[in-house]
Amino acid sequence: MEIFLSNFIFIWINSVLALVAILFGWLMSKANSTFAKLWTGFLWLIFLPNTIYILTDITHLFEDWPKVGNLFKLILIFQYSLFAIFGIITFVISTYFFQRLLEGKRKKGIKTTTIIAICILNFIVGFGVVLGGIRRTNSWYIFTNPSRVLEDTLNVIYSQELLILSLGIGILANFIYFLMLESIATWGKKYLKK
Repeated sequence: MEIFLSNFIFIWINSVLALVAILFGWLMSKANSTFAKLWTGFLWLIFLPNTIYILTDITHLFEDWPKVGNLFKLILIFQYSLFAIFGIITFVISTYFFQRLLEGKRKKGIKTTTIIAICILNFIVGFGVVLGGIRRTNSWYIFTNPSRVLEDTLNVIYSQELLILSLGIGILANFIYFLMLESIATWGKKYLKK
């Protein structure tokens, strides 16, 4: 049971961080002034990698696996599966707010420039996931420890392995987003009226 309590704590923390990204994405999409859009957009961008980062927590499943019996292994699979689905959903919803901001009131189709912007964004997200997952740089460090953020950013930039990992996560993020785009667009039209 100790494993499940420990998992619950980090799952809860990471879930809150992912929901913060959705909150700032929503605020960004609702902001009326350019300043408010820029400020909430900046905060959204800082927290956005926390959504897809949740997928990397699957590594804890492999750490926990030998520590539990067969029944608890099924519970672990269920726990991590739900958490991964939550990470994907929060990522797609949060990114969709950005797409809607770029598209404005456009009703039909997605513009090529929007697709390019989202692709670039997802590579930035991949970089952010590596900063958080490998360098252990938290989102709020940009305010509390900016020199650490700069140092960790440079360490990733100068590491070929970490840059390749960032690109790989960016490719995965793009694949997930564009795979889910039609579903999220349908959801958005129903629940996110302008």
